[in-house]
Amino acid sequence: MKAEQEPPQELCVRLRAAADRLLAGTPLHSSGKLTVLDLAEEAQIKRWLLTHKYPNVLMAKYQAEFKAAQHRSEPVRKAEAEIDKLREDLARARKEKRQLADLLGSYAVMIEQLARERAEAIAERDQALAARDAALGVTALNPPPQRTAPTGRAHRPLPRGRR
Repeated sequence: MKAEQEPPQELCVRLRAAADRLLAGTPLHSSGKLTVLDLAEEAQIKRWLLTHKYPNVLMAKYQAEFKAAQHRSEPVRKAEAEIDKLREDLARARKEKRQLADLLGSYAVMIEQLARERAEAIAERDQALAARDAALGVTALNPPPQRTAPTGRAHRPLPRGRR
């Protein structure tokens, strides 16, 4: 197996400039990720120069540099910041939804109680009117209609063939 040869100076200069742009978060020709593929794309060279022709001299050097930098490129940082903001928005929306669901449950209980109290008040009124009319010996020409508490939506059966 042959020893790896030294890369040409022009290639080293192009790779250094591309690596600096990637680390600064100002890519010109790639997506900005700190990968060997994006480094080759940013330097506008063929990937095999890094991965096959000079893997120990060039590829390993830049992989180690990117790893040691523990640095996220600008596009990645922007995406992560947007993800964090969206997560916060989602948590806020979920909290608001829980609060609104609790409020809705409270309102439903109150409405049910008020409907029950109204039905009881109407029944008491009708009984009082009936007792008054009986005490006076009056017969109503048009007796008040008997009211009941609302029971909700009436159930309508589905038409045949759609069940």
